Amino acid sequence: MEAENHESKIDVRIIVSGLDIAQLVSKAVNNIQLESDYNIVVSSIIPTVELSIVKKVASGADILLIGGYGHDETYNILFNELKTDFNHIGLFDYNNLIVEDESIDFRLAEKEILNSIIKSTLSYSLNLINIHTLENKLMKVTHNYNNLLDDYNQLIKEQEVLSQENKELIEDLEEMKSDFKVFKSRYEDVYSKEILEIFNLESLWQETFREELIDEKRVIIATEKFRPDNIIVGQGYIAAETKPKAVEWLNIVRTALIFVDDNIDDLKRDLSENTQENISDDNEEYEIPNAFENFWD
Repeated sequence: MEAENHESKIDVRIIVSGLDIAQLVSKAVNNIQLESDYNIVVSSIIPTVELSIVKKVASGADILLIGGYGHDETYNILFNELKTDFNHIGLFDYNNLIVEDESIDFRLAEKEILNSIIKSTLSYSLNLINIHTLENKLMKVTHNYNNLLDDYNQLIKEQEVLSQENKELIEDLEEMKSDFKVFKSRYEDVYSKEILEIFNLESLWQETFREELIDEKRVIIATEKFRPDNIIVGQGYIAAETKPKAVEWLNIVRTALIFVDDNIDDLKRDLSENTQENISDDNEEYEIPNAFENFWD
């Protein structure tokens, strides 16, 4: 509890030039009761101007009073070395302690110490306001920074996910390129090849000859026997480069079928006579082959 009270008090340290003035200041500080009346503690009275020593003793003070005859060279040097954003430095002016006979008035010393501390305390309070303002700004900046850091970390995670997805897409693209290369290699000459159109055989026969196709099998057999270029017949369809080409072939097949059907007897007789000439004298029974009938088998 006492520690909390001590922390809430203003810590003042006084730097003087010699031991004699340090004793005077110590006595004056005790007489004006700064701690009980003003919540101020003079924690150190430093009788030296040695910079290294002053720095060690003055570190952490709220207010530093530097004794001197006005803002002299010693004051300026110590001010520049000791001033920070978290303390205030004031002047403990020896000139205000001397009376007409050039002696030091003890009561004037008390008054000068009190006035110097009060002026420095007011300045220190203003400095604290500025510090608190800066602290508030720092807190806001820190909060914004933390938010930005969270956003940045989130973006990093999203970037990692997107990077992985991009990697997978690149792999898929490479695979597609490879597949396309194979496809292109396989079908790159497709435009140089003859593409056949497919037609329904029965419908095309009906359309061309205005009659039904009675014997599709014989059309297929004729096509297979003679193997015309770019003509395929089977399974109820005919394939050709164009429809006129398909019709042309059907005309040829139909004409051949009509010719065979109309002259089948004469053909059989001619074939039989030609065959008889080759029969042996022993009159062995010889079966005349039906060449045109076998043609369709």
